[in-house]
Amino acid sequence: MKKLFVLVALLLVSACGVKPTGAVPAGPAPTLRNPGAPGRGTDLILYFVIDGRVAPVTRSSGSTVGVEAALATLLAGPTTEEAADGYVTALPARSGPITLTPGPPAAITFPFALKPISGLGINQLTCTAFAALAAQTRYSVDGTISLSGTDVQLPYQTCQAF
Repeated sequence: MKKLFVLVALLLVSACGVKPTGAVPAGPAPTLRNPGAPGRGTDLILYFVIDGRVAPVTRSSGSTVGVEAALATLLAGPTTEEAADGYVTALPARSGPITLTPGPPAAITFPFALKPISGLGINQLTCTAFAALAAQTRYSVDGTISLSGTDVQLPYQTCQAF
């Protein structure tokens, strides 16, 4: 009798009153582009800041761009048109050799200090690196990337774009 009472109590508690609903349409599923295809497959995706968050900006490149070149382009900042649209950067204008060591996880070394860069700036670097790796079909197996500068090796990073 006690087991029956516990079973009935569990059934009553689990019946919280939420009624099931059908599927809610949310648009098409996300897909990855074919990096060998002309057009969007060869677009360069850079991450800049707009409205206090990191967001992608697409530039036509004509061919797939390597991680190092994508990050160098990011460090050059937004174009005049992108700035007019409200995109800014949280990164200082820097130059120098950026090196990629394939992973997992991929490791990127910058010729400047990373400690002074804000979280938004680090996220710009991380998301742009992930986009360039995906364009080269060199995915990060565990979803993380290692960033190092002249002053620090950061904990493994993931892209936090919204």
